[in-house]
Amino acid sequence: MPEATDAHVRHTARVFYRGVVSDAVTAALDTFHWIIEARLRGKRVIATDADTLPGAFEEPVIAGLEALGQERLWLVKRDHPWRRQLWIKGRNMTAGDLARTVAIEGWSAEEAAAQFDLPVEAVVEAQRYAEIARDLIAAEEAENRIVAQGYESQRAAVR
Repeated sequence: MPEATDAHVRHTARVFYRGVVSDAVTAALDTFHWIIEARLRGKRVIATDADTLPGAFEEPVIAGLEALGQERLWLVKRDHPWRRQLWIKGRNMTAGDLARTVAIEGWSAEEAAAQFDLPVEAVVEAQRYAEIARDLIAAEEAENRIVAQGYESQRAAVR
């Protein structure tokens, strides 16, 4: 490997991957593979501002860079006994709940914003976060199902 390339990889690893070169290389190759797969499906891979995103889009999740460029304007942390995902600012709704509802209903970001009286940017931010935090959100949804099943069992036993 040329010295300049080696230096570039090591710098990227130091800045974004706690110095772990293999993590930096793996993330780069995973991203490159995503680009190739998207192109093979006839997609164009472009960069655009959040406010110009189309209703349907794909975005790669790059390990180690989840928070880069992700200034959260519409999502906030909230004290909760077991939930760790972010919530929509000023609403009693998690980002995962919003993103799941948008997906189930097949709404564009604009339609969802109108339905929930939210800025389009809030919907897009929730969708991006839900993709990044997919495992956390799935775990919390599983916990919800377990709690609901326990509640239903208790109600059935009382009857």
